[in-house]
Amino acid sequence: MPQFNFHIFNVFAEKPRSGDPLIVFNCDALPNQDTCQALAYQMGGVEVAFFSANDRRLMCFTPQHELPTSGRALLGVAALLHHQDSSFKSAIITTEAGPTTVEYASESSVIICPAGSTRPCDRGHLDVAQALDISAKDIINPILFVDSGLEQLMIQVRSRQSVLQAKPHPALLTHCLASPKSLVQATIWSIEHDLVTLRCFSADPFQIIEDFGSGIAAANIASYLIATGAKTPLSFKIEQGHTIQKLISRLSIINVKVDLQLQVHVSGKVNYLGKGIIEL
Repeated sequence: MPQFNFHIFNVFAEKPRSGDPLIVFNCDALPNQDTCQALAYQMGGVEVAFFSANDRRLMCFTPQHELPTSGRALLGVAALLHHQDSSFKSAIITTEAGPTTVEYASESSVIICPAGSTRPCDRGHLDVAQALDISAKDIINPILFVDSGLEQLMIQVRSRQSVLQAKPHPALLTHCLASPKSLVQATIWSIEHDLVTLRCFSADPFQIIEDFGSGIAAANIASYLIATGAKTPLSFKIEQGHTIQKLISRLSIINVKVDLQLQVHVSGKVNYLGKGIIEL
C-alpha cells in the first residue's frame, strides 16, 4: 500500500493558532492528478499541496479541484525547505502557472513574481455592487480582472467598513465572474495608509466560500496598483480572515512590497506544526 508523507503549517501566522492551515505532501515524484485529488479530499484541509524536491515542482489542490498556483502553498514550501535545511535561502518552484522564486529570510517565507496581467470587467458598478450587497457609490474605479497566476476580479472600495459588511450573493457573483478561465475569484478590498483590509471569495450559483488568507490576492492587489499608476517602490500590510463567521476565526497577516523593477514580493510568517504519514 503506497505511503505519503505530509507536513502541516499555519501560513500568514503572526501568532500561534492564527493564519491559514496548509498541508504539504513531500514526494520524490509527484503523484498523478487523481491521486492528488483523492488525498486532498481525504485530508479535508482548505488547501493541500504536493511538492517534489527532486524537480522543484508543486501542485496545489482544494478538496474539490486543482489550482493553477497558490501563494499560500509556495510560502509553505519555502518554510518546508528551511525546516529541512536551516541554511536554505531561495529556490525556483514551478507550478502549472509557471516558475516562481521563493525565499526564506528573517523568519518569514517570501514569494517574488512579476506584476500580473489585467483586463477590464464588462459588468457595471451596479451589477458588482448588487452581487456583493454594497453600495455602488462605495466602489472605486476601475474594476479589473487581475491574473498573477490565478485570475481574480479586484473590487476596490472606499472604506474598511464596506469590506467588512459585504454579503456576496452566490448566483449574482457567479454572473459577474463569467470568464473563459475555469476558476475565477472575487476580491473586495480597501486601503487606508499602508493597511489593506481584504476578503476573497470563490462562488458558484449555490454557495460562497471565503478564503482565510490568499497570497495570490496580495500579489493581485499589488498588480492592480501598478496598473492604475501607483508610484513604486511601495509596501503595505494585509489583514484577512478575521471576518469569517465560523466557530474559530483566524487572522492572516500578509506583507507586500513592489520594488523599482516592478517585482512583487509577498511574505508571511509560517509556523510548522507537525508531520505524518497517510496510506491510500
